[in-house]
Amino acid sequence: MDERLASLTVPETAHLIDAVLAIKENRSRCALALAGERVVGVISEGDVMRALLSGADVHSPLANWLNYGFKFLKSKDYALALDMMQRHGITLVPVVGEAFELLDVVTLGDVLSRVRYVGA
Repeated sequence: MDERLASLTVPETAHLIDAVLAIKENRSRCALALAGERVVGVISEGDVMRALLSGADVHSPLANWLNYGFKFLKSKDYALALDMMQRHGITLVPVVGEAFELLDVVTLGDVLSRVRYVGA
């Protein structure tokens, strides 16, 4: 796995603090949880805040707070990723293979870097 993808992931067996550190490093406002090479969930900054406000501490198991019903793509499609981001208020869409192995991601930054500015 390349360095960019690695910075966006944490093991499913990690703790909230591990997700916070990954989110801080990757600047995508969320992290992908992996079981081996498979994407099994997503955790966002908002999920972490909800966990902490519910009484969890930073050493609580990540698995208790993961979003297992995450949005994903089977191929890197920026237009479809943008549509998902707008409809669901998300900032990162994993691109997965048939066995949900992580192939790539589309971040909000990726989408925005493809937008052409039309000045006034």
